[in-house]
Amino acid sequence: MTVKSAAFAFFTVLWCTCSFANQQQTIEAIAIQRDGLSNLLSYMDHHSEIFARPNASSELLNRAQKAQVNDVWLLYLDYMSSLSMIAEQTRDYLKLGGNERKQRKALHALAYNAHYRFGMEFIKRIKADPELIKWLNSDVNETGLPKNFFNRFTLSFVSDWATDNYDHFNNSLRLTESQDIAAFIEADIAAVKQLNRRSMLAQADLSTMNQTLYNIYYPMQKYVARGMGKVKLWRINKTLITQEQALEFSQQMEPGDFYFTRKEWRLTNAGIPGYWTHSALYIGTPFERETYFDTPEVNAWLAEKGFSDFESLLLDVSPVYASASGYDENGVYRALEVLDAGALFNSIETSLDADGAAVFRPRLSKLEKAKAIYNAFYYAGRPYDFHFDFDSDSALLCSELIYKAYQPAEDQQGIEFPLYQAVGKKMLTPSEMARWYDETEGTDAQQMDLVMFIDSNEKAGVAFVSSAEAFTGSWERPDWYIFQQPSYQPEDEDQLASNQASK
Repeated sequence: MTVKSAAFAFFTVLWCTCSFANQQQTIEAIAIQRDGLSNLLSYMDHHSEIFARPNASSELLNRAQKAQVNDVWLLYLDYMSSLSMIAEQTRDYLKLGGNERKQRKALHALAYNAHYRFGMEFIKRIKADPELIKWLNSDVNETGLPKNFFNRFTLSFVSDWATDNYDHFNNSLRLTESQDIAAFIEADIAAVKQLNRRSMLAQADLSTMNQTLYNIYYPMQKYVARGMGKVKLWRINKTLITQEQALEFSQQMEPGDFYFTRKEWRLTNAGIPGYWTHSALYIGTPFERETYFDTPEVNAWLAEKGFSDFESLLLDVSPVYASASGYDENGVYRALEVLDAGALFNSIETSLDADGAAVFRPRLSKLEKAKAIYNAFYYAGRPYDFHFDFDSDSALLCSELIYKAYQPAEDQQGIEFPLYQAVGKKMLTPSEMARWYDETEGTDAQQMDLVMFIDSNEKAGVAFVSSAEAFTGSWERPDWYIFQQPSYQPEDEDQLASNQASK
């Protein structure tokens, strides 16, 4: 299991709102994070040979065990970052009045208490092993985190200031909200009471403690959370790829292509590891499919199935498609993707409502692509898989739709996407698929080609077609990449377009 295998969408938050108008949706989002953290701590307890070693003083962790520690650490930070950002965004309850203030404070209490509890419980487990502390503080552990990161993280919880702040907040807390909220908060407070916080405080090195720890020390938190409200005012309901661009980009796509997308300033990004956070299948319009798949091989396959044309086969395999209108509010269906509402059809204008995208084309025949689209239509209407279980077909993830559409079978060559194991689950994320492309490009193992890389520049507020070279390594971009972007040079885009036109 590699370090990057920790970067996966395992209990991700599937919501995003600035106003927190839908309180129940926010509660459910926090509950997902709590469940994920609880399962992660159970996983650590189950693997006592790594996280509670009886001979820690005389034995060293091997490379595989250290990689597993990295996986747990990065996944843990994903969960905790999501909770922290929710708590940060709801701290403004003091500025509100009436019922709105009460509801916002309840959401803040829910996120804040969960964040504190799971922070303390994780630290307690790691602090029992000096080698784990040293490893997580190292700047050569392949996580990309700075040196002494775990110590800084610890001080944001195990300090006089953090302890006083927690006690003061909860001593004045009066739970008058729903039973769901009260039960979660009471469970978190009870769990904290079981910890020996006095002992943990006594062991903490407070020499570096200062008020800058008021905001939790996460890389994305440092750059993003405090300014998110301001930037969201700039970017509410606005992405950098315009609808006109989306439709223009689709002219270079073929049925069977698939693409990854990225939306900046979305809370979901905190829980979805890797730069690329979503994937979708380009199916084209009925006319595009009729034209593209009118080949002797595809027609022979259709005849074997008892159909004279591809559209009739798709209507037969997907009742959802058969009953659909064929278009959404922005245009004609050209994409099939899995969102929080499930596996559904969308126009390219809706699907590419993003800040960046990368389009890929499988190195397969048109017959193989027709089979993949047929498979994908079979899954239309399935709900989103909140259990993140690739073994089950009853619900799907966005990348799972691509994987199962192209999954090799006795009568299908398909694409052999590499699944990986993370905390006992088979997983494959868009960023892992991008990494696999990077690793196999130019080798005999390469199974797909990059058709187009659409990048964007936050400061300039534009999206543009970039180069294949620029795409390389994009899966390693951090969540705060928008603060590290080079200056946008329109002439570079013009030169790229000129180069492409001359090919």
